[in-house]
Amino acid sequence: MRPKLLPAFLLAAYTAIHIWWALAGAPHFDSFGESFIPGAWTPVAIASAALAANLLFLRSIRHDWAVVVFGWAAGIGMVLYSFMFALDLASILFGEFTASGSTGLLIRGLGVTCGVLTLLRAVAAQRRARGACSRCGRSPAAHPGSGRGGSAPWWAYAGAYGALAGAVVRLAAELVTGLPWSPTEPETVVFLILYAAAGSLLPLALAHRWGRIWPRWVLPLAGRHVPRWIVLVPAFLVGGGLAAYFGLVGGTYAILGDLGPAFPLWWILMVIPGYTVWGIGLLVAAVFYLGATKPPCPRTTWTGPGEG
Repeated sequence: MRPKLLPAFLLAAYTAIHIWWALAGAPHFDSFGESFIPGAWTPVAIASAALAANLLFLRSIRHDWAVVVFGWAAGIGMVLYSFMFALDLASILFGEFTASGSTGLLIRGLGVTCGVLTLLRAVAAQRRARGACSRCGRSPAAHPGSGRGGSAPWWAYAGAYGALAGAVVRLAAELVTGLPWSPTEPETVVFLILYAAAGSLLPLALAHRWGRIWPRWVLPLAGRHVPRWIVLVPAFLVGGGLAAYFGLVGGTYAILGDLGPAFPLWWILMVIPGYTVWGIGLLVAAVFYLGATKPPCPRTTWTGPGEG
């Protein structure tokens, strides 16, 4: 199968599955169901839009901006509908995944895959619409940028330290009420380590130079480039998951008053905004990191400062 046809093939399968479920009844899903977005035909509509966008991407070499925007909207819609896939991964990590959740894991994983592939096709279409390089996205007259050795702009620092503040605020609320888990349990230790890394080390690495070039105290690797995927993958996964789950879902539940009496108002006002700011801050800083660590384009002869 041609790689360009893969998104359309997967989306056709995803759409067919959900049409069957809409007509014959969906299987049982754990927790809140397949998605927080209601409606049996909702995934059919979103997937059909993403499928149409991918078919439009195949039609011509150069695309109108309307097609690009349509592709971005459809891809984001697929990811948002299936973003509870991040919770599936977390349940596997902490040993809480059960066989009964395998259907949700597979279908949400397929939805996220289709969304990401659609977004990648939208990025390629956007580059063609701009007349930019299809490999690196730079336009012929573009400035090379700051490179790995340059300083981050103020908004990247704001995002990074905003994420750090959000993590601290959320943890402070938990400490006031008392940790709901035993700190001696192995799962709790792993969770706290990952929490500390995602709330401090990760956002700071996105903005500071040592997150792009190994610092001197990392003796075996000092001066070498930090593999960008080590920082970008967790930044986008954690940032997108927190911003979507707590910003959209948690914010909606808080506004509607559906969180229940077990959560005092002060706790809600610390935890949900804390998580949301944490996620948005990671995404903002990750946008800078994505551009700063972009490898030199093989079709050009220049590199950014600090790349040579």
